[in-house]
Order: sequence, then structure tokens, then C-alpha cells
Amino acid sequence: MKRTVKIICLLAAALLLITGCSAPPRDEGSSAPAISLSALQYEIENIAVDFSSMWYFRQIEQQTGVHVDFNEVKDSEWSSSVGLAFAQGKMPDMILRGSLDVEEYGVKRHLLVPLDEYIEKGFLPNYAARMDQAGLREQLTASDGHIYQLGFLISQDVNTNGHFFINKTWLDRLKLPVPETVEQLTEVLRHFREDDPNGNGIQDEIPLEFTLDDNTTGIYNLFSFFGLPLNEDYVYADKAGRVHFAPEEDAFFDTLSWLHQLYQEKLLDIDFISQGGSIWAAKVNEGNTGMFSYWRLQNTALNPGVAGNYEIMLPVHAEGKAACLPRNMDIIEFGAALTKDNRNIEASLRWLDAQFETENMLVSQNGPVGDTLIRREDGRYEVSYVPPDNELYQAVPVICGQFFAPADYYASVYVPAAHRLEKTAYCDLYERSGVLEPISAKLLTTVAPKTTDQSAETTRLKAKLKSLVDAEIVSMVTQGVTEEGRAAFRESLKAGGSADYRQVYQQIYDRWKEK
Repeated sequence: MKRTVKIICLLAAALLLITGCSAPPRDEGSSAPAISLSALQYEIENIAVDFSSMWYFRQIEQQTGVHVDFNEVKDSEWSSSVGLAFAQGKMPDMILRGSLDVEEYGVKRHLLVPLDEYIEKGFLPNYAARMDQAGLREQLTASDGHIYQLGFLISQDVNTNGHFFINKTWLDRLKLPVPETVEQLTEVLRHFREDDPNGNGIQDEIPLEFTLDDNTTGIYNLFSFFGLPLNEDYVYADKAGRVHFAPEEDAFFDTLSWLHQLYQEKLLDIDFISQGGSIWAAKVNEGNTGMFSYWRLQNTALNPGVAGNYEIMLPVHAEGKAACLPRNMDIIEFGAALTKDNRNIEASLRWLDAQFETENMLVSQNGPVGDTLIRREDGRYEVSYVPPDNELYQAVPVICGQFFAPADYYASVYVPAAHRLEKTAYCDLYERSGVLEPISAKLLTTVAPKTTDQSAETTRLKAKLKSLVDAEIVSMVTQGVTEEGRAAFRESLKAGGSADYRQVYQQIYDRWKEK
């Protein structure tokens, strides 16, 4: 009954949106806002909305007296549209969400407004109150010491992307313990393959189901069993602050030798080479998989009935090694910037800061209070209903809007949904167990600012090295690892610029650490 009422309410709300009556009407005698601004607005590829008439932005307009004309740009066209906007003689007043190279357009070309002075003078009180928490200002500061952007941050204390999940139903059926070492895991996988744990009398079980080159469902996570935090940028820093290029390490080849063994014994689905996340999820949902890594179990691509067979598993470790999984951290994305052609900086900042007011901000992600969001007696906000099929985007901008919530602040104003609490519990377990790298590689690749030249160099070299690394992973998993193969691969990496790549990241890290 409650569900039916919610659906009826949503249909009524949709009708109101269509007729333009979803927000309280203005007084007949009220005049239009005196200030009008323009914005280049990022839009998700498969969502079609009109930001200028969106209920949420009409509320912000009423609160601030600022009207914004949005030029919406889809994800696939965003980069080219940003470049075109800066190349033209007249730029929009604001650039909102998506991504923006602040080193290029701010530091090098001076086409963005430095915001430091305005922040210090109190033009952004809601935003400024949070930006100094947990060292976030450093992430926002460009290489010249200025701040050219407002950040987007939904902090949930997520410390790693993929956690390992093992089929506990199969373990219990075969009376096997949860493995703790590589040797024990290998033996468990053999039992999964041979002992018909799904009980259908057919040898159709897939012991290990993975994709290739990421840290969520990809085999990159399996290198952690041998103490190597292999990530998608291939660099990491040790406790002493020395930067390493992971594919040159001995542990890289040790892992590939083990994976080749699994491949020969048909314990690893060889389709990892080419399958993406959709095919991976479809296979796991067939219910014939023994182990995988994933973000979490609830509210994902997994069928709840299938997901219920799995439980979290700590990374196993090879003999003489300590497991070392890549560490994630709260990364600030691009939220907004003002261009040099901005016609009213004060009004722009007033309009933006209104969106960082606590209730406005939570509404922008979750929908109106009293509809999809409620305020509890303890003052925190909680989601009461999640509309299906991206219906929220018709009323509020969700991730296309402004949001800046460090972990402590977010926990004080918002009650996370059950699936977010699930992820938090997994992260706490991995943190307590000491299986994460001590220094997140995100410091090197994302947090520490790069100069324009450094950004171009790392991008160029990574593209070249990635093709070498992934090709060699496939080759060594399927054909085996030899001493000659190791030497030849290291020479290929050297010729591809691995030393220069590592050195640039060492310089980036050293400069950041010094500051």
C-alpha cells in the first residue's frame, strides 16, 4: 500500500513538473531576478533533463535572486565542448561539474578566476566551513598555490575499491575453511572445480571469475596476494616515499606464475582477458562462481539471491609475503569554476554557496524533503524512498549538481543507506587487518598537483606502458613465465619509458610532500 501511494505521488509530481506547477508559484507582482548568468553544465550521457526549468534550481533561484541559463553537454561531448568554450571569444560565466584541467586553463592560460581571496573574505561560508577538514584544501590547490575550482566530494571513508567475496554456501557444503594463504586458496578452488558444490552433477563451476585491468572486478587485485598493490596507473610509494613501477617488481612475475597455474588447471575463467563488467556480472548471477572481487554485494549488479551465497574474505597471502591491496581515499572531483569572462563573481558565488547549505545539498542528491528525503528527530537526514529508473534527475541534479561533504560532516548530517553501511563495514575490516598499502597511490596520481607538462607526460607514457603491461599479463597467464620472458619484458618497459614515468611521479610526490 505504501509503495502504491508513493507511485501515485510520483506520478502526480511528474504531472506537476510537466505543467510547470511543481514549485510554489511566485507572487503575481514579483519581478524576475535582477541577475542572470550562463553556465556550461555537465550532463550524464543517458539522462535527458532541462536544468534551467528543474525544480531544484528554481528553488535556488528564489533563494539567491540569481537566474542561470544552462548549456547542457553530454559526457561524450564534454571535453571537446570545454575546449571550444575556452577557444571562443566569449566564455560562459561558470563551468559546472564534469572535469576541467585547472592547470591548463587556470595556471597556464589564466582563463579561470582564482577563488582564494573570495573564500578568505567569506563569499562562500557554507563551502569554506568544510574545505579545511582532513587536508582537503591541498587537493584543491593548483601548482601555483591558487585555488581555481570548487570541489565535488561525497565522502564515505571508502578505503579500497574491490573486496574479495567467496562462496560460503559452497565452503559449508564441502566442509572447507575460509582460506588464508595462496596455497590454501588454490586447494579450495580445486575443490570448487572437482567436487560439484552446486550439486547439479555437472562440472560447470567457475572457481575464479574476474575481468582484466581494474581494481574492482579485475585481476589487478590478485597481485595483492603477493604483496604488490597493482593499480591502474602502475605506480605506488613505499613507506619511505620511494616511488615504484609495479610491473617491474619480482612480485609481479610471481603473481603471473600463480595465475598461469590456475589457468592450466582451469581454475580461472580465461574470459577475463576480454569480458567487461556486464558479462562478468551475468556470469556471477548464474550462481556458478566460487570467488570474485567487487565493490559490495547489496544494491549492485548482483542478483540478491545469488549475492546471499557470498561473504567477505580477507586477501590471502603468499608464503613470506604480507597482503597489500591498493588503498583508495576520498578524492575531490571537479565541481565548479568561474571563467575570466564572468559578469558577476559575487552573485555566482552566492548562487553556488546556496547549494552547499546542508539541506539544499542533500536534496540535490536525494530529492525533496517530505518526498524521498526525511529529517529525523536527531536532525539528520535519511532517504525514505528511491524512485526507479533515474526519476530523481527530473527534479534534482544528483551527481550533476554541487556537493561537498567530508566524512565527519557527512556522518553528522546524513544517515547512510544499508548498502553504504555494508561497504563501510568491509572497509573497516580491511583497515583493521592491515591489508592495505600504507600510502595511497592516489596521492601520486590524483591528489598531488601536476604541472601541465607533467600531466601530458604521464598521460602519454601511461598509454604506451598500459598496452605493454596488459599484453604481457595475457601472454604470461596463458603461456607461462620464464627468465628470458622476464628480462625481455623489463627491457620493453624500459624502452617504453618506465623509468621516466616513475621519475616524473617521484618528482610530483616529492614536491607535494615538501609543500
